[in-house]
Amino acid sequence: MTLYETLAQARARLAEAGISEAEASVDIDLYACTILGWDKGRLLIEQRSPVPEPLEPTLSNWVSRRIKREPSAYIVGHREFWGLDFAITPAVLIPRPETEQIVDEAISRGRPLPAPRIADIGTGSGCIAIAMAVELPRARVVATDISEDALAVARANARRHSVADRVQFVATSYLVGVDGLFDLITANPPYVKDGDKPALALDVRHEPDIALFGGAEGLRDIAGVLKAASAALVPGGWLVMEFGYGQEPGVETLVGMQPSLRLDRAQPDLQGIPRTAIIQRR
Repeated sequence: MTLYETLAQARARLAEAGISEAEASVDIDLYACTILGWDKGRLLIEQRSPVPEPLEPTLSNWVSRRIKREPSAYIVGHREFWGLDFAITPAVLIPRPETEQIVDEAISRGRPLPAPRIADIGTGSGCIAIAMAVELPRARVVATDISEDALAVARANARRHSVADRVQFVATSYLVGVDGLFDLITANPPYVKDGDKPALALDVRHEPDIALFGGAEGLRDIAGVLKAASAALVPGGWLVMEFGYGQEPGVETLVGMQPSLRLDRAQPDLQGIPRTAIIQRR
């Protein structure tokens, strides 16, 4: 059997399980390249070759896991974010393209500063904190999370991208016990309503509840981040924070409850949905 035939069968298994043909194709190419250590170019060139020995049984095992809707990032153990490759485990939220907007907005504000001090609240895999440290080589970053397992992943990612000497990881809630003021604070807090769990996609249900759910209205941790930012930002400093669909009015209300903060704008994502709050300390 050729490699092409084997991969076609694997794609068909995913399609039969209800995964779209386009998504199945992406998944199987990713699995094959990861297992074989090839890039997509070589995978294409080798389509008519015999099946390489290392491919099985790993490919079949991974397809079986994907049929159960385990996310591919957990299966292969990594995900690209901001052009960087991050180790990913079930202890952390899987980085999403829309969250890159946080990095984009934050670095545009940090770049003019000679040595910005940055905090990333609820860092998870460390993708936001590490991307900023890579883009802002004079920055010092404090990244917090309440999950020790998540922090272990984040520390490994910081070493992978050679910024471990400039990113300090702290096990705490928000910025509790963290001293000093910050020029920038970023956060992608849990914002899914607790009652929305049954409606979530099966893939998303594999991700850690602690990183997804933000109380009855999904605003609990958004309020916590705002309170922390009001105390920890320098005057004129910025908070860049992601929020969920339909939560813009709630975010506006919560910002209004912090007299030291003002909402500059809510930046829409590529689908036109308000996604990222840009907030300044007065």
